[in-house]
Amino acid sequence: MPIHHMLYRCPRCGHDPLDGHMRRARCSSCGTSFEQGRGSLIIVRPPDGPPEPATASSLLADVEKMGGPGIKKGPGKDRSDESLFRESKILFGRAEGHDIHRWRGEVLGFSERISWKGEGLLRLEGEALSFRPVTGSEAFSCLLGDIRGIQISWRALQVTLDETRLSQFELLEDSPKCWEDLLCLALRRFYARSGQ
Repeated sequence: MPIHHMLYRCPRCGHDPLDGHMRRARCSSCGTSFEQGRGSLIIVRPPDGPPEPATASSLLADVEKMGGPGIKKGPGKDRSDESLFRESKILFGRAEGHDIHRWRGEVLGFSERISWKGEGLLRLEGEALSFRPVTGSEAFSCLLGDIRGIQISWRALQVTLDETRLSQFELLEDSPKCWEDLLCLALRRFYARSGQ
């Protein structure tokens, strides 16, 4: 996963998003840059100071301290009134069957066969997740209570609504890790409110 997808918010100042490509990322707000080191180490380069090695887990904890994913606060609202919101450009697809991967006659695994439906905007607002198409004709919407599973697959977020319906949202300009964290947070809040 590229650093700017993993660190979707600057762990130093909280700016969202970071600019980057694969092994490097930079915050356009504070000027700190992040570069892949050895193993799980990331070299943090402040704009005025020596480089500092940091673990990926410590930087992810700092991202969480900066507010995590997509939290918006209106004027006069306290932390309990925060609502979750995010909108991103995506390619939308649905799983329609799967492919079997074999090597020397042995089954190695399976992958979804995605049928692409179009481009548009993915939006999480309150307790609803929706896709509005710009191209193509198929839309998508669900309530948080309908979601049975979420996972990242390369640059995409996959959402399962029941045993047979998997939708894939390939993010064109945003972090799949941010969206996964955002939906996990939204689901935790949803189930806490419903007492489940």
